[in-house]
Amino acid sequence: MGNVVTRRVVDAEWLRTRLSDPGVVVIEVTNTPAAGSDRSTIAGARTVYWKDLLWHRSRREFPTPRELADRLRALGAGADSTVVFAGEPTQFAAYAIWVAAAVGVGGDLRYLDGGIPAWRGTEPAPIEPVPDSPVPATPLPLISPRHDELVVGRDDVRAALGSPIAILDLRSPQEYSGQRVSPLTEQFDHGAERAGHIPGARSLPVQDLLDEHGLLRPVTELRQRLAALGIDQAQHIIAYCRLSHRAALGWLVFADLLDDHRVRVYDGSWTEWGSLVGAPIETEPR
Repeated sequence: MGNVVTRRVVDAEWLRTRLSDPGVVVIEVTNTPAAGSDRSTIAGARTVYWKDLLWHRSRREFPTPRELADRLRALGAGADSTVVFAGEPTQFAAYAIWVAAAVGVGGDLRYLDGGIPAWRGTEPAPIEPVPDSPVPATPLPLISPRHDELVVGRDDVRAALGSPIAILDLRSPQEYSGQRVSPLTEQFDHGAERAGHIPGARSLPVQDLLDEHGLLRPVTELRQRLAALGIDQAQHIIAYCRLSHRAALGWLVFADLLDDHRVRVYDGSWTEWGSLVGAPIETEPR
């Protein structure tokens, strides 16, 4: 994307010029369990394991809006903050914004293009970290939940099979074809009982949305890639991946960069569908 800035997507240069602003709160969302809030890559940022922030403590569902707002408040994000989520991998930041919108937590929430890997790659000049500030007096505002317009479940996916609704698979080609159930970045292949894809799903690997540096591609390139999928006339689009992180990044691209609000994300994604008794799947010849 270079230095293109949209309503929610910002780049490293945008953040660098604002990093000393106490009103800008950076939250690194990582895949490291029990990540310490002070073990950040970006100066002054707080670090959190994605499940600790975005899932219920014991049930496989989102936290309540109040729980999420309180967790973000504990990380320094309040009603007057500009909150920049930096993911590692980058899609974790998009997932945070998607979950917040779905459950009904508002505020000025931004996605750092390329996430923590892109920040490392820019080799920014050292910046004095912002001193720790007290927990904000007022949490992020609670707004109307958008769950029904942003999230679908397995019954919705079943109903979409064979319908005009387009289904997009944002996993890797190896996952889509049935060679694996998790991306090659995982240490071992896990995440579902079966490999393959939802019948009729079109393959859109999330890497096709990113350039060689992990940054979002220019809008013209994104439109060209999506045009080949034949989804122009679809009234609705269901996106999924393995755990819905990559699908959430697809949602953000459609909504923010393309002004296309047809996408809803299948929360359970392949982890659920690939293990459901009786759920149909398709594979490709190896």
